[in-house]
Amino acid sequence: MHRRRIAAIAAGVVLFGGVVAVLRSTGTGDPNPRASTSAPPPTSLAPFAAEGVLVSTPGAPPEQPADLRVVPGPRRLQVRWSGKEAPGYEVRWGRDGRLDRTKLIAQSATQLDGLDDGVRYQVEVRAVDAFGQRSEPSRAEGTSRTPDLGEYALLDRFDRPDAPDPTRWRLATRTNCARATPGQGDDGARLVISSNCAAAAASLRSRTPFVLRDADDLGRFIVETDAPGADGELAVDLVPGPVSTVSGHGLPPDAIRLRVMSGNGKTSVDVLTAEGTPTTSTRAVPTLEQGLSHRWELALRRDGARVLLDGEVVATSPAVPRWREATALVSVSGPTGQRVNVSLVAFDAAPAAAPPFVPSPEVRVAVAPDAAPSTGTPLRGVTGGLLRMTLLHTDPSPTAPEFALAVGDTRVPLRPAVPGAPWRETVGYPVVADLPASALVLDGDRLPVTVLTGVRVQATHVDLELAPAPDAPPAPKPSVDKVPLSGLEQVLARANGTVLDAGGRPVPEGSPIRRGRVVFDLTLDGRSGQRGAGLAGLAGFTVRLDGDRVAAVPTDLGGPGVAGVYRLALNTGGLSFGPHMIEVKLFSTSPDVRPTSAFVPFFVGQ
Repeated sequence: MHRRRIAAIAAGVVLFGGVVAVLRSTGTGDPNPRASTSAPPPTSLAPFAAEGVLVSTPGAPPEQPADLRVVPGPRRLQVRWSGKEAPGYEVRWGRDGRLDRTKLIAQSATQLDGLDDGVRYQVEVRAVDAFGQRSEPSRAEGTSRTPDLGEYALLDRFDRPDAPDPTRWRLATRTNCARATPGQGDDGARLVISSNCAAAAASLRSRTPFVLRDADDLGRFIVETDAPGADGELAVDLVPGPVSTVSGHGLPPDAIRLRVMSGNGKTSVDVLTAEGTPTTSTRAVPTLEQGLSHRWELALRRDGARVLLDGEVVATSPAVPRWREATALVSVSGPTGQRVNVSLVAFDAAPAAAPPFVPSPEVRVAVAPDAAPSTGTPLRGVTGGLLRMTLLHTDPSPTAPEFALAVGDTRVPLRPAVPGAPWRETVGYPVVADLPASALVLDGDRLPVTVLTGVRVQATHVDLELAPAPDAPPAPKPSVDKVPLSGLEQVLARANGTVLDAGGRPVPEGSPIRRGRVVFDLTLDGRSGQRGAGLAGLAGFTVRLDGDRVAAVPTDLGGPGVAGVYRLALNTGGLSFGPHMIEVKLFSTSPDVRPTSAFVPFFVGQ
């Protein structure tokens, strides 16, 4: 029997011809569910093994972590250690000798956020084995501090309660796909970008332009973040035009992108341009631990570009900007439920300023070959506006058609935001329109506009920048949404399983298992399931064979478990010929964490 991954689920499982379909609860169902009368799940398990079943047993406690190091940062501490690798670790920290904060993780590094600068914190780390046994602790201390970075054209630490400051930033995302909110509690004083759409990029646009210096060192675009995260992407873009988003599959001419991608335990770094300049790696990028902030720099020079990771050059490119001023974007994308933290964005470049800020109404976009003039309430106190938009289409034509925009009783050109931007199917096409003040007529609290075209297009991102009239009073900042789309959820480790023959050997793919005894190897993988909040404590797991409970393994002997590797021998002598199913169910030590079930099929032959 070939190796089969176990699919962890939270709501149910459906089988289609031997294929395991995973169903997850997303919290978007019935807002008033009926109260459940079932008993709450257990938060501890008693050991159990049915007749003929052998299970793994605990050994000696794990070894103490070695070489514990604490590196200070702005309102944070990064903690690292070495020694023999363990399935998990328990990290405790606090001030004044009180270790009142705890985190369970599956990697030998973590970041403690939301700290007070200038305060000394005590940190304690213990290794945790597969059964929850703890090692002796390793201890260290550290004091978080925010360094003075000097003068920058732009410097934002996102440590204010109104982050992201609307006078500085605009967030571009598909409707209801992402949200940018100020960090709270363990998120620290930083920006949280939360998402509920898989692979949909969220772009943070600076209203301050990036302007090159007249020097060999043209400028640096600096971002401190824990992106790209697991199976995610971080993009740092400089685009010579008024865009709100750009696609990595269709960069406009002269745009320069730093792209960092993660997947399969690896991280890749590239400098991309529309012209296809090559990237040369100067040193391997290490595997980036989950939840730790790193400093990325895109440094532009007259002789090419360099990429720095935490101050070390990791890649170079011959890309040289052919513009003096550009729009700066920071974009992140990843799996559904991803949370990315941004703790700093800075421009080490020529001085520049953001345009005056005016709150803008919501823009309602229609697409039609023609539109009648619209009437409503004139928008006061402005001299006009600049409308940025991204169009998505499936038109196979090699060149873009001409577009116009109907707004109020006026029609204006809708031109490419960057001349020569590629017109490709399913690739966003950035356009822009200058709107006169007379055309800014509101229908209620919205500005209706119509893209005039016979081509089937969809406006995926719309952003209106208004210019204030000279005598207009300063506009108050709008209130910001402080609730992220996804919380700091703690989850249980992910399950992977292998069914082996009685001798513990893999069975060739497609071959049945002989009746009598099988070996079941179970790996609870904490690294792939871990998020910034750490992992939920593991109380243990049960194993069922064709619905019958055959084993229960507690994993909280010295405290909550984290992850581990287990081997079980199962008696299959009484099974019939044909398909069978092993179910593993994981239970947490916390009543707030739902159990997860996982299934692996196998086949008994004659």
